Amino acid sequence: MLKMILAALRATEIEEYIAIEEKVHTAELYFVRRDLDMPRSRDITGYRVKVYRDFVYEGERMKGESEVKLFPGLTALEVQAQLARAYEAALYVRNKYFELASPSNETYAEPAGGNGDTAEELALRAAGVLFGADNDPVSFINSAEIFGSVVDVRIVTSTGTDVKYTKRKVKGEYVVQCREPRDVEQYFDFDYAPGNIDGLGTAVSEALTTVRDRAMADTPPADGIYDVILSGKHLKTLLSYYTDRSNASMIYPGYSDWAPGTPVQGEDISGEKLSVTVFPDSPFSDEGIFMPERKLITEGVLELLHGYTRQCRYIGAEPTGTYRNIRLDCGDTGFDNMKQGCLYPVSFSDFQTDSLSGFFGGEIRLAYLFTENGVKILTGGSVNGNISEVQGSMTFSKERYSDSSYEGPMAVRLKNVRVAGGSGDASA
Repeated sequence: MLKMILAALRATEIEEYIAIEEKVHTAELYFVRRDLDMPRSRDITGYRVKVYRDFVYEGERMKGESEVKLFPGLTALEVQAQLARAYEAALYVRNKYFELASPSNETYAEPAGGNGDTAEELALRAAGVLFGADNDPVSFINSAEIFGSVVDVRIVTSTGTDVKYTKRKVKGEYVVQCREPRDVEQYFDFDYAPGNIDGLGTAVSEALTTVRDRAMADTPPADGIYDVILSGKHLKTLLSYYTDRSNASMIYPGYSDWAPGTPVQGEDISGEKLSVTVFPDSPFSDEGIFMPERKLITEGVLELLHGYTRQCRYIGAEPTGTYRNIRLDCGDTGFDNMKQGCLYPVSFSDFQTDSLSGFFGGEIRLAYLFTENGVKILTGGSVNGNISEVQGSMTFSKERYSDSSYEGPMAVRLKNVRVAGGSGDASA
């Protein structure tokens, strides 16, 4: 099929293109309690072809682009017809002219830990870890869905790139329930590379505790200013501010003014200085650009701009592909010491960070308030802060957390964050 597509591109005289072949095998497991209700597997092969067209509009040189999805079973004439329509549509996408990414001559070897794992093996391993941790006397997993996948990808471009790689992953979702003293259910999801699946056990244990404590909580935190701890996925969501604002797609239209050398953590840093490495989901971007690990921030100073070829060309940066995954070193403070005097929301209805404004927050489902008089279990209210006000005083834990998109400290302590809650004394 790929040969047919490449031949059709030549027949329609399309000179610039990116063709991607994806062969996806998934194994799906659906559980009710611990009983496997329905196993299922799927094999899907698909093709995405992006075509480019140079033209002049009102005296300015343009490069239009259009993408088409193709599937096995199409005839050569049908493929040519769809590509021709995409090439015609590219005339109506009036992007300023830019050069496509240079050809990639890199080769890729799959890392240890992923070799030989089938989708079925990944899904079954995850199921074993998931239910192996389901041993709380009160809360329990009442349903789960697990998806193991093996994706074989080939990318061929008109500039000369022709690369292949295989990507393995296991992800899923599960619902934890606790019936006493009130009936509470909560949804959780996970996403791991093969080498990190064992981390799911810790996540499940924490989820069981979270729902058990949520069933007992009935009081919101008092309205006020707190030192707040964020952990796990919430910490990764907070730090996505830095990958988003260093992306060429935000810099070119002027939403971000960052450049290499910018002190992105601010000038006044009383806490720990950020040093962030970014790593890719795949060894090559959808444009066929090789994506090694790169240093994004060193000691609070930006080193890298990243993004798709078009926006990178416009701002004079090297096309790198878009990075979203973060790795950073742990701090020196143990979590037990860090949490004293803090509000620690472990569960939100929807925690978000706005990369334009820097505002972050979410509605609290469960939080712990650590006081001199003990620990209070709370629910309700919301956290509302801005990264510009807290980034200079961040303290990171020495305990570690990792999933498919984040490797680094388990938690961060943020000073003086606004919490909207109930009436009362925040320091009580």
